[in-house]
Amino acid sequence: MNNPITFYEHELITFEELWSSYQLPKDEVVEVFKTINKNSNKKDEKDNEEKEINGLFRIYYNGIKAKQYVGFLAIKDKTIQVLPKVFKECGHDANSQILAFIRMMNHAYNLNIKEDELAKLTSSNSPTSIYEIFIYLFANSLLKEIEKGFHRKYVKVRKEEKFLKGKLLVDKQIKKLPHQRHKFSIEYNEFTENNLLNQIFYYTTYISMQKTKWQNNKKLLAKLMLIFEDINLRKISSHDFKRVHFTRLNERFKKSFSLAKIILSTFGAVEGEDAVGFFVDMNDLFEKFICSILSRNLDFEVRYQNKFQIFKKEGLEGIKNIDQKPDYLIYKDNKPILVLDAKYKKIKTKKEKDNGTITISTDILRQIYTYAKYYGIKHNYNVKSVLIFPKSKNYNDFSNNAKAIFFDGDIELYILAYNLENLIDEYGIDTEFLEKVKGIIG
Repeated sequence: MNNPITFYEHELITFEELWSSYQLPKDEVVEVFKTINKNSNKKDEKDNEEKEINGLFRIYYNGIKAKQYVGFLAIKDKTIQVLPKVFKECGHDANSQILAFIRMMNHAYNLNIKEDELAKLTSSNSPTSIYEIFIYLFANSLLKEIEKGFHRKYVKVRKEEKFLKGKLLVDKQIKKLPHQRHKFSIEYNEFTENNLLNQIFYYTTYISMQKTKWQNNKKLLAKLMLIFEDINLRKISSHDFKRVHFTRLNERFKKSFSLAKIILSTFGAVEGEDAVGFFVDMNDLFEKFICSILSRNLDFEVRYQNKFQIFKKEGLEGIKNIDQKPDYLIYKDNKPILVLDAKYKKIKTKKEKDNGTITISTDILRQIYTYAKYYGIKHNYNVKSVLIFPKSKNYNDFSNNAKAIFFDGDIELYILAYNLENLIDEYGIDTEFLEKVKGIIG
């Protein structure tokens, strides 16, 4: 495949740029992105129908613009990837940004990717395509697990045999014509490597071998192709993924399974799924990432999206009760002491005129105030509040010293920034952010 077309969230790439950088004519580009939008499940009712087709990208008269979805896909002979905008001006190369994005997904979605695996992808000849890196992670992790032992499982087999073995299928046997009765319809369990999980791995290996251009991947995949030569090669459906269940006997293959699903989705190779590619909403990714960081690094209970209703049920007539879900609640001694909300937004700063003050929208402030007020009233205890924003060089680059007290005098508000550049330099942990949260908890 050719070099990937790389967007950042909400970035517009003009048709002139697509021609000069990738030699792609406008008509071809429009056709490709219309197909992507048609086959994606991402819908946004607020989109202007005159300017775009609902989907992952906006199609304008002068170019293509990414939305809030990050991820990657392959269509025909083209690969397209969208990276978080927070990395755009951080000064690091494309490979470092991609690895940072993968570390972020690893934290958020518990992909169980080890840091030593990613460390091998930091050399100058490492690919700048997300799909190539995912193929590497899949092939490398699967080979390591197979070296510990092939996955075998009891599989139910139904066959026609001359000798009885296992269970005779009486209903089927009695319906046979006389010339067919020299064989028995039987059913038995066979302990075999030719099972559904290995068939998924084999098909993923086969598809990956067709798509990869990186020599390291070709070597790893060639080994897997030899290993799986006795496995049935067949197309894998979305139903097949649902049929796989993990136990303590096959738990070690769960990471390879998750990566296989991502890879097959990327290439639109899952039968029964119209969607092309692997994309996630960046707002959701940031929320889940922060939840993982808080849960794994604080010695307190962290609850994610604890729901409450904004109206009292008594006396509610003609108005629908509205669910509210603060992103995180931190409990200490069985009491909620801190309510936190993650906002993947760029906020305004006025460094020179107002001594570095920042401006937060009133909608966001009302929301966090409502959360803190609700839990404070419910538990008769003042609950502090925190707003969390992403940070990198030239993006929300402010210090974690912003603090305010709401007009009622009961609720303290802290504005914190999580430095996502640590995903490049320190594997994701922003110790300054964590220390600040611990200090607020007290």
